[in-house]
Amino acid sequence: MVWKILSALSAACLAGAACFAWLNQQDLEKERNRLSFANTNLALAQTRKVEGDEALKVKQELLASSQKERDTSREEVLKLTAEAQEKEAAMAVIKGNLDQVTAQVTSVEKQIADAGDIEKLVAQIEKLKKEQQDAEGAVANQNQRVASAKEQYDYVVSQINTLRDTEAQGRRGIVSPDFTARVSQYFPEWDFAILSKGNSQGVFANADLEVKRGRQVIAKLKVRNVEQHGAIADLIPGTLVEGNAIRAGDMVVAAAKQSSEEAKPTGGAPVPTEGATPAMDTTVPGSPAPATSDPFGAPAAPAAPAMSDPFGAPAAPAAPANSDPFGAPAAPAAPANSDPFGAAPPPAAGASMTSDPFAN
Repeated sequence: MVWKILSALSAACLAGAACFAWLNQQDLEKERNRLSFANTNLALAQTRKVEGDEALKVKQELLASSQKERDTSREEVLKLTAEAQEKEAAMAVIKGNLDQVTAQVTSVEKQIADAGDIEKLVAQIEKLKKEQQDAEGAVANQNQRVASAKEQYDYVVSQINTLRDTEAQGRRGIVSPDFTARVSQYFPEWDFAILSKGNSQGVFANADLEVKRGRQVIAKLKVRNVEQHGAIADLIPGTLVEGNAIRAGDMVVAAAKQSSEEAKPTGGAPVPTEGATPAMDTTVPGSPAPATSDPFGAPAAPAAPAMSDPFGAPAAPAAPANSDPFGAPAAPAAPANSDPFGAAPPPAAGASMTSDPFAN
């Protein structure tokens, strides 16, 4: 009895198991179908994703191109707007100019109407143009004359300055450092030499010179008298090198020390220092004390002692201060600060005064 019950239970269990197995088989088949469907959907989704990515890329490229076109269009719009504003401003200017031209044309038409004869006006204009050209030519000629006169004036001023410098150097007895000359003849018995250059070549009275033979200085000279193309220079005692003698043709140069303060070697009278007031010359009886005629303030040279002429001429009297080195007679006493270039004396009281020494 029991075994029947157990068999029935076993058969029921087997039937239940078979039923559950069949149900599970159905569920498994459904799950497999679902998995296959899900895989199919996944493949479709991936395909759609790839297509969507490609479409997105295309859309992004289209978007970038559209943005670029938009920016370009915006720049063009701004440019066109600026050009339109400029054209409007230019149009306003042109309109204003047109109004001005219209007003000018109206004014000219009115003037033409008021003028009447145009040919007469043209002839007057041509005449005025010709007169203007003539006046311009005259002005140009006058300017050329003024320029020429200024050049002549500058040249005269430069010559005056040169003459003043030369005069000042002559008053001080100073020659140029690069001065050279030759001994034309030497007289040992009177200890003086005749030089090949004179006043026109830069020799001045009381100038200090040196006699050179080769590179050696063999003697020193002091210029006594000066002519235009020659000069006489005395040998300074004690300067002739022992065993040497001055000969014709020896080179004469400016002394290394040019000083008018040294005592004169032949007369013994001291030469006044530059800027000092010289004493009154008393060598000529009855003559007044001459005031210096040098406007540059150079001192007057002392009286030169009488020297015997080796050619037999009688001794000349002592020369007064400021005597002419070329032998001209002494000029009368000149007023202070008189013009050494021969300008006219100052006018009388009440006459017009001028500071130009060259004024007529």
